[in-house]
Amino acid sequence: MSSLLQDKLYEVHMQAPPPSKDFHHLTITKNEVIWKSWRISFRPNQERNCPKEVKKLHKDFGMDEQLQKQLQSIFGKKMLDYVLNLCQGHYDFLIRMPENLIIHILSFLTVEDIEQLSKTCKRFRQLCNTEEFWGRIKQLQDKYTLDAQTIRFPTHKRLVNFSQRPGYLKQMQRRQTTFF
Repeated sequence: MSSLLQDKLYEVHMQAPPPSKDFHHLTITKNEVIWKSWRISFRPNQERNCPKEVKKLHKDFGMDEQLQKQLQSIFGKKMLDYVLNLCQGHYDFLIRMPENLIIHILSFLTVEDIEQLSKTCKRFRQLCNTEEFWGRIKQLQDKYTLDAQTIRFPTHKRLVNFSQRPGYLKQMQRRQTTFF
């Protein structure tokens, strides 16, 4: 599964809370945490400040309490927890999948399920609110419905008495919507 991961796992930037005007950029890759800071000052007598960059391996970031406190003060406790989880290898694979694979998976869901899924995260909300997405979902569902209608049982299977196995017809009805 880790082969599905891109090199850059997460990236975010933000201006520090007031009264500071400093700008911060955080990037998490497969191997390291990159923290960039730009000190912004409107005082003309201060010399020009260059951006500062700190690169830490995941295990080193886990031990650097000062950098963690700085990250928490800028981005908040939830972001710090998320970054620590990424550094420990706890990835959220579903949102990192390629878009065409996600759309293929979502084509098996009902409209109500897609609506609920779109409420779970920003990426799914953006994906589920496009016309292209709904067009592809409709196209995939029509294809599966057509495939299910054209499949015929072999003659040796037609003689089976379906009433001997309770719940079998219900399984078949569910499977007709999930043929590949």
